[in-house]
Amino acid sequence: MNIQGGRIFNISLSQEQFGEQYNSTGTLYYFKNRKYVFDTPNQRISYNNDMITTINKSTKQIIFDKNVENDITVLDILSGTNDQLEIEDSILEKHGFRISFNMRDWGIKGDIWTIPNTGEPKKIVLKIPGEGNIILNIISSEITTQINIPEIETSRYEIIDLRE
Repeated sequence: MNIQGGRIFNISLSQEQFGEQYNSTGTLYYFKNRKYVFDTPNQRISYNNDMITTINKSTKQIIFDKNVENDITVLDILSGTNDQLEIEDSILEKHGFRISFNMRDWGIKGDIWTIPNTGEPKKIVLKIPGEGNIILNIISSEITTQINIPEIETSRYEIIDLRE
């Protein structure tokens, strides 16, 4: 994951939580560990060294927040940077490897599917006890030497600062 330049992923995200289903698609711009941007038609979430900036394009708001200490993100799983992950099984299936894992302190189990020749991630499933599941499908990915994210005109957006 951590390469010169970065990666661009087109993804679909499905989240089932407390009986409700949420779906979205977007582009994930991955610069390096702890720095990435997820852009959808309705919002943009930027993560930069524990600083979270959410731009809600629909409500015209910008929200600044800090990451919760010891929080784990999907990108921590992809980059293998979190010591909370315990790898359980690695099984070769019809469409690639399925690697099962457990997040020790969170009680979350999951699987990641990768392409055998490259190790490129294709799908991640997180199973959250008592809450639901998160399914992340990676539609396409591209290694790039330079990432250019489209600009958003935010001069008239409301600013909400939740940092303490």
